[in-house]
Amino acid sequence: MVATRAVLATTPWDFRLVYHPELCEQSRQAARERRADVVIAYEMAAGDYVARLTDGRVVKILDGCEPFAFQSTHATLRSLARIWKFKRFLRSMLNRFDAYIAVSDAELSWIRQEVAPRHAWGCTVPNGTDLSDAYVGPVDGQRIIYTGSLTYRANLETVDYFLAEIWPAIRRAQPRATFVVTGERPDQETARRLEAVPGVSLACLLTDYQRFVSSSAVLAAPLLRGGGTRIKVLQAFALGSPVRATPTAVEGPRVSPGLDLFVARTPAAFA
Repeated sequence: MVATRAVLATTPWDFRLVYHPELCEQSRQAARERRADVVIAYEMAAGDYVARLTDGRVVKILDGCEPFAFQSTHATLRSLARIWKFKRFLRSMLNRFDAYIAVSDAELSWIRQEVAPRHAWGCTVPNGTDLSDAYVGPVDGQRIIYTGSLTYRANLETVDYFLAEIWPAIRRAQPRATFVVTGERPDQETARRLEAVPGVSLACLLTDYQRFVSSSAVLAAPLLRGGGTRIKVLQAFALGSPVRATPTAVEGPRVSPGLDLFVARTPAAFA
């Protein structure tokens, strides 16, 4: 019964999970009391609240519109139904906005063609990161890194994929290679499972993150799904760390494979 209701619901599960009516009312009250002229929703979950503001004089802008995060790596009936429902929901949301901002041209084009909001104006404002001074210290040529908290499901899926499909080939060729993941630790059972893999360690949150990235051999970004611009990739560029990525990981920024970074489509090529 629960599964049937989930399929028939008009709102995607991700948005139903985080929506709270009391927060919606607080948003209305804050906009009213502060006499806001413009209200900006920082990302799509917040957009669900801002879209419900009914004061016609307020200009509403959805920032950080990243629809590719809701796509699936495999085309199944379930994934096709999920994206169909998401498109209907996003169209309804954007039809109540005045403007929206995507972080990549590819996502802006997808919204215009697949979602086709009636009047909301859209543009691309790419993500960026601060440049750092050139690193001149020693580099650990055996250390591969992944930066991202494993409490976020997409990061954990990426690390699991890397360890299952790519890491064994690397270790066979380079037995001393290490793979270090930074960011918030997952639950204890998951942490023990990952650190039981030879050469793997979880570094948690680092106080000297910039030096750690700059002194590593390569940042691995074997992402299979997601949207927007991968900040971890931009940070690696800014810190002078080489990057090996899947095409999905670099959909946002305008980069030249083979010049700015190395792009691989298969586990063997990635390794």
